Amino acid sequence: MRTVIRTANDFTQYVKILGRGKKGARSLTVEEAEHAMSLMLSGNIAPEQSGAFWMLIRIREETVEETVGFTKATRDYLSKKEVLGIKVDLDWPAYAGKRNELPWFLLAALALANTGVRIVMHGHTFEGENRMYVEHVISQLGLPVCHSRGQLKQELEANCFAYMPLIAIDKSLGNMMDLKYVLGLRSPVNTVVRMMNPFFSDHSVHGVFHRGYDQLHLSACEQLGDASVLVFRGGNGEAEVNPERDVTLGKWQNDVATWSEWPKAEKEHKRLKNNLDLSRLTDHWRGEQLDQFGEQAVRQTIASVAGLLYGVTSHEECLVLADDIWTRRDKTYFDSVL
Repeated sequence: MRTVIRTANDFTQYVKILGRGKKGARSLTVEEAEHAMSLMLSGNIAPEQSGAFWMLIRIREETVEETVGFTKATRDYLSKKEVLGIKVDLDWPAYAGKRNELPWFLLAALALANTGVRIVMHGHTFEGENRMYVEHVISQLGLPVCHSRGQLKQELEANCFAYMPLIAIDKSLGNMMDLKYVLGLRSPVNTVVRMMNPFFSDHSVHGVFHRGYDQLHLSACEQLGDASVLVFRGGNGEAEVNPERDVTLGKWQNDVATWSEWPKAEKEHKRLKNNLDLSRLTDHWRGEQLDQFGEQAVRQTIASVAGLLYGVTSHEECLVLADDIWTRRDKTYFDSVL
């Protein structure tokens, strides 16, 4: 029989602050949000409290101050875990899942890794959803899914690319994400896991889905003192440039926020909507079958991330970089794993 907590604890105050009604409720300060997140990560609160807390914030959406507090607590918590001397150049959260199209951003990440950029991609899978999560794709392509920090370090040293599920990074964070099964809605934890940079990489790329979240991310990065972050509204919320639409890239670098408007791809492409055959990915990588949509999605995504890594701002120069990176990829990469 489950034990029910019948007395107030330190966390109760935060549920009260958020839930006092239209006139009495308010958002949390940075310090309050940081303490609340620390309590949740400690595992010493009731699951009902965590669910109520996240849904109260979900109704009005998280503020910059709350995002900063949640992220600070999460980073402090993760900093106490064993890191085994893991050196990462680029943090790539992948939590949204794709609908109707393949995760072309995976090829962009692998092409960058082929040039020596050390990339950690991390994500979470909601079973039973009509989405293609990158973890399933990685597994089906024969690439390893890292379940320990030791394995992650080995993969980075061998291939400069490693994927790790959120639940392997930290069980408490994974459990917070899985509240969606009970509550029926995604929570602001989705923002936290994009912002947390669990292996303290030099650079980060964030894909967001909802309008305005790019600004929230950059404002939070400023307060957190982050070094180098790219954020944009990507395909289905992933960090993938949709070549069928104009994209606004937000960059926080050298203590300055900049915004760039990139037009949709000019080259004609045909989108094979709902064709989720993974051979489209591998054939395109090997150069055996050109995928018109994939070509532009990969090219534009590499260009956006390369601009962050190498401090390039011009769209045209970023595309030149992207073409060079793609040309240098190891076309036999999948031969040894499939």
